[in-house]
Amino acid sequence: MVPLALAFLLLALSGIAAAQETGQAPAAPPPPAVSTPPPKAEPPWWKGRIYSWASVGTTFAYGQTYGSANVGVGWLMRNGIAPNVELGYAFGASPTMWVVRPGVSWYLPIPVVQPYIGAYYTHWFVGSDLPDQNGIGARAGFSLGRVLAFGVSYDHALGCDRNCDSWTPQVSAGYSF
Repeated sequence: MVPLALAFLLLALSGIAAAQETGQAPAAPPPPAVSTPPPKAEPPWWKGRIYSWASVGTTFAYGQTYGSANVGVGWLMRNGIAPNVELGYAFGASPTMWVVRPGVSWYLPIPVVQPYIGAYYTHWFVGSDLPDQNGIGARAGFSLGRVLAFGVSYDHALGCDRNCDSWTPQVSAGYSF
Protein backbone atom coordinates (compact mmCIF):
# COMPACT_ATOMS: atom_id res chain seq x y z
CA MET A 1 0.00 0.00 0.00
CA VAL A 2 2.82 2.36 0.89
CA PRO A 3 4.70 1.65 -2.36
CA LEU A 4 1.53 2.50 -4.35
CA ALA A 5 1.10 5.83 -2.54
CA LEU A 6 4.77 6.56 -3.01
CA ALA A 7 4.46 5.83 -6.74
CA PHE A 8 1.55 8.32 -7.08
CA LEU A 9 3.52 10.96 -5.19
CA LEU A 10 6.59 10.48 -7.40
CA LEU A 11 4.43 10.65 -10.51
CA ALA A 12 2.86 13.92 -9.36
CA LEU A 13 6.25 15.44 -8.51
CA SER A 14 7.68 14.43 -11.89
CA GLY A 15 4.74 16.15 -13.64
CA ILE A 16 5.39 19.37 -11.71
CA ALA A 17 9.14 19.16 -12.47
CA ALA A 18 8.47 18.59 -16.18
CA ALA A 19 6.19 21.60 -16.33
CA GLN A 20 8.84 23.76 -14.67
CA GLU A 21 11.46 22.61 -17.17
CA THR A 22 9.32 23.63 -20.14
CA GLY A 23 8.50 27.00 -18.56
CA GLN A 24 4.84 26.21 -18.26
CA ALA A 25 3.03 26.49 -15.01
CA PRO A 26 0.63 23.81 -14.05
CA ALA A 27 -2.83 24.53 -15.38
CA ALA A 28 -4.60 26.95 -13.09
CA PRO A 29 -8.32 27.24 -12.83
CA PRO A 30 -9.77 30.04 -15.00
CA PRO A 31 -10.33 33.35 -13.22
CA PRO A 32 -13.84 33.92 -12.00
CA ALA A 33 -16.07 35.81 -14.42
CA VAL A 34 -16.30 39.47 -13.54
CA SER A 35 -19.91 40.45 -13.25
CA THR A 36 -20.95 44.06 -13.39
CA PRO A 37 -23.68 45.00 -11.00
CA PRO A 38 -26.99 45.73 -12.70
CA PRO A 39 -27.89 49.42 -13.02
CA LYS A 40 -29.78 50.79 -10.06
CA ALA A 41 -33.47 50.40 -10.59
CA GLU A 42 -35.70 53.44 -10.27
CA PRO A 43 -38.08 53.40 -7.36
CA PRO A 44 -41.42 52.10 -8.68
CA TRP A 45 -43.23 55.32 -7.75
CA TRP A 46 -40.83 57.41 -9.92
CA LYS A 47 -41.73 55.68 -13.17
CA GLY A 48 -44.13 57.77 -15.16
CA ARG A 49 -44.56 60.02 -18.14
CA ILE A 50 -44.26 63.64 -19.14
CA TYR A 51 -47.47 65.52 -19.74
CA SER A 52 -48.15 69.03 -20.95
CA TRP A 53 -51.09 71.36 -21.36
CA ALA A 54 -52.11 74.72 -22.74
CA SER A 55 -55.10 76.91 -22.07
CA VAL A 56 -56.46 80.28 -23.10
CA GLY A 57 -59.19 82.25 -21.40
CA THR A 58 -59.79 85.15 -19.11
CA THR A 59 -58.59 86.03 -15.66
CA PHE A 60 -59.22 88.86 -13.23
CA ALA A 61 -56.75 91.12 -11.42
CA TYR A 62 -56.58 94.70 -10.19
CA GLY A 63 -60.33 95.01 -10.73
CA GLN A 64 -59.96 94.30 -14.47
CA THR A 65 -60.55 91.42 -16.85
CA TYR A 66 -57.54 90.11 -18.74
CA GLY A 67 -57.04 87.65 -21.56
CA SER A 68 -54.70 84.86 -20.50
CA ALA A 69 -52.61 82.20 -22.16
CA ASN A 70 -50.92 79.41 -20.18
CA VAL A 71 -48.65 76.46 -20.91
CA GLY A 72 -47.45 73.85 -18.48
CA VAL A 73 -45.46 70.66 -18.16
CA GLY A 74 -45.36 67.98 -15.48
CA TRP A 75 -44.17 64.49 -14.62
CA LEU A 76 -47.02 62.07 -13.92
CA MET A 77 -45.59 59.36 -11.67
CA ARG A 78 -47.02 55.88 -11.37
CA ASN A 79 -48.81 56.63 -8.07
CA GLY A 80 -50.69 59.61 -9.55
CA ILE A 81 -48.49 62.33 -8.01
CA ALA A 82 -47.56 64.93 -10.61
CA PRO A 83 -45.05 67.72 -9.89
CA ASN A 84 -45.56 70.44 -12.50
CA VAL A 85 -44.86 74.03 -13.50
CA GLU A 86 -47.01 76.45 -15.47
CA LEU A 87 -46.12 79.70 -17.23
CA GLY A 88 -48.84 82.23 -18.01
CA TYR A 89 -49.28 85.63 -19.58
CA ALA A 90 -52.16 88.03 -18.78
CA PHE A 91 -52.81 90.70 -21.40
CA GLY A 92 -55.41 93.16 -22.66
CA ALA A 93 -55.41 95.50 -19.65
CA SER A 94 -52.79 97.39 -17.73
CA PRO A 95 -50.55 96.25 -16.14
CA THR A 96 -49.66 93.12 -18.10
CA MET A 97 -48.48 90.18 -16.00
CA TRP A 98 -46.38 87.06 -16.35
CA VAL A 99 -47.09 84.16 -14.00
CA VAL A 100 -44.93 81.24 -12.85
CA ARG A 101 -46.80 78.55 -10.95
CA PRO A 102 -44.90 75.49 -9.63
CA GLY A 103 -47.06 72.93 -7.92
CA VAL A 104 -48.10 69.35 -7.46
CA SER A 105 -51.30 67.52 -8.38
CA TRP A 106 -52.65 64.11 -7.52
CA TYR A 107 -54.65 62.16 -10.10
CA LEU A 108 -56.89 59.51 -8.59
CA PRO A 109 -56.50 56.10 -10.28
CA ILE A 110 -59.94 55.97 -11.87
CA PRO A 111 -59.97 55.06 -15.57
CA VAL A 112 -61.38 57.37 -18.28
CA VAL A 113 -62.52 60.19 -15.96
CA GLN A 114 -59.56 60.94 -13.67
CA PRO A 115 -60.38 63.30 -10.80
CA TYR A 116 -57.49 65.44 -9.56
CA ILE A 117 -56.62 67.83 -6.76
CA GLY A 118 -53.55 69.99 -6.45
CA ALA A 119 -51.79 72.85 -4.73
CA TYR A 120 -49.36 75.44 -6.05
CA TYR A 121 -47.35 78.54 -5.34
CA THR A 122 -47.78 81.54 -7.67
CA HIS A 123 -45.47 84.42 -8.47
CA TRP A 124 -46.92 87.24 -10.55
CA PHE A 125 -44.40 89.43 -12.38
CA VAL A 126 -46.39 92.68 -12.60
CA GLY A 127 -45.58 95.40 -15.13
CA SER A 128 -46.05 99.20 -14.96
CA ASP A 129 -43.62 99.54 -12.04
CA LEU A 130 -46.05 97.82 -9.65
CA PRO A 131 -44.59 95.38 -7.12
CA ASP A 132 -44.58 91.67 -7.95
CA GLN A 133 -47.05 89.53 -6.02
CA ASN A 134 -46.90 86.05 -4.48
CA GLY A 135 -49.75 83.71 -3.79
CA ILE A 136 -50.87 80.21 -3.04
CA GLY A 137 -53.63 78.24 -4.63
CA ALA A 138 -55.43 74.98 -5.16
CA ARG A 139 -57.12 73.26 -8.05
CA ALA A 140 -59.57 70.42 -8.49
CA GLY A 141 -61.32 68.86 -11.44
CA PHE A 142 -61.23 65.88 -13.72
CA SER A 143 -59.28 64.84 -16.78
CA LEU A 144 -60.83 63.00 -19.71
CA GLY A 145 -58.27 60.58 -21.04
CA ARG A 146 -54.98 62.25 -21.88
CA VAL A 147 -56.34 65.25 -23.75
CA LEU A 148 -58.98 67.39 -22.00
CA ALA A 149 -59.39 68.63 -18.42
CA PHE A 150 -62.13 70.58 -16.65
CA GLY A 151 -61.75 72.10 -13.22
CA VAL A 152 -61.68 75.10 -10.96
CA SER A 153 -58.79 76.90 -9.31
CA TYR A 154 -58.60 79.07 -6.22
CA ASP A 155 -55.92 81.75 -5.79
CA HIS A 156 -55.06 83.72 -2.68
CA ALA A 157 -52.64 86.65 -2.99
CA LEU A 158 -50.24 86.89 -0.05
CA GLY A 159 -49.63 90.27 1.60
CA CYS A 160 -52.91 91.55 0.23
CA ASP A 161 -55.53 93.71 1.98
CA ARG A 162 -58.53 93.59 -0.42
CA ASN A 163 -59.74 91.46 -3.32
CA CYS A 164 -57.19 88.82 -2.34
CA ASP A 165 -59.12 85.72 -3.40
CA SER A 166 -60.33 84.52 -6.78
CA TRP A 167 -62.03 81.43 -8.16
CA THR A 168 -61.46 80.59 -11.82
CA PRO A 169 -63.05 77.87 -13.96
CA GLN A 170 -60.50 75.97 -16.04
CA VAL A 171 -60.70 74.12 -19.32
CA SER A 172 -57.41 72.92 -20.74
CA ALA A 173 -56.18 70.72 -23.54
CA GLY A 174 -52.94 68.82 -23.35
CA TYR A 175 -51.10 65.64 -24.08
CA SER A 176 -49.12 63.10 -22.09
CA PHE A 177 -46.35 61.01 -23.64
